[in-house]
Amino acid sequence: MATDDVHPLIQKGVTLARAGRLAESVEAFEEALRLDPASAYAWYCKGCSLSQMNRFAEAVAAYLEATKHAPQQISPWFNMGNALEELNERDRALECFEMVLTLDPDHVDALINKGRILDERDQPAEAVACYDRALELSPQDVVGWANRGNSLKKLGQIEEALASYQKALALEPDHPPALFGASEALLWLERPEEALQLSGRALQQWPQWSAGWCNQAVALARLDRHAEALQCLERASELEPEAPAIWNNKGEVLGRLKRWEEAIPSFDRALAVAPSFAPAWFGKARALFNLDRKRECAAACERCLKLASPDDPLIAPTRQMLGACWPGGK
Repeated sequence: MATDDVHPLIQKGVTLARAGRLAESVEAFEEALRLDPASAYAWYCKGCSLSQMNRFAEAVAAYLEATKHAPQQISPWFNMGNALEELNERDRALECFEMVLTLDPDHVDALINKGRILDERDQPAEAVACYDRALELSPQDVVGWANRGNSLKKLGQIEEALASYQKALALEPDHPPALFGASEALLWLERPEEALQLSGRALQQWPQWSAGWCNQAVALARLDRHAEALQCLERASELEPEAPAIWNNKGEVLGRLKRWEEAIPSFDRALAVAPSFAPAWFGKARALFNLDRKRECAAACERCLKLASPDDPLIAPTRQMLGACWPGGK
């Protein structure tokens, strides 16, 4: 079929998509494809509309057809990678971004997306290399600086991570991921007042981020503002009720307020979600110890010792508490 017959249908679809009439745009692209099934551009445009409709599996199929007919075109590979990420198919997404980089080694967004997936796969050093290259090419990329900070933090390079977050914030002062990342780095560096300020700024824009409320709580607790910390953890647990770390932190703060009876259900809630979470066993043991429930405390200590790694800093205080449960022997 002549291109002259197909092109107006594609343009119609593009116009409909720009007007937000996505379902109608898909129909126009499908009509074009009935006339010319080998039109890579029509397949690509159809994929774009389907992605905007959150129909990611169908979008992947459309992008894949586009790559079959035009394998050297970058956009279908890149968009297919994004759609696969939405489907949590990160290995396939990584292959797409690597294909983009084969076609264009200096594609900044593909470098950043590849870095993010590598970071999620616990390959932070490789992720940093991707971000470094992307930032050489585009030093004003806020996401690149923020993501680089995340990977450096995983590598334990906290000062360097903070510097990366600060680069992002110099470019975009209210960038929530950079604010949260910087606040967490500051907590690692024992600078809770600064951490509190940054996480507070972030939560003004992104109040649904449970990790931000946790950062606020940790900073407040380190400043001995335990009642306020507890309020932040209540909010975090509402947003993410199945996160064991939140319930563990809540138990810890209740313990600092000497509300040991109330602390135990929080640790139990953490353990219901993650039975192997050693910090919650330790926290529960300490609450039981302070309630003079030594037999139950000893059982919780033994669970903690069994689950914690040999170099876990909880090992020594757990053994000490276990010994205190039976000062004269069992």
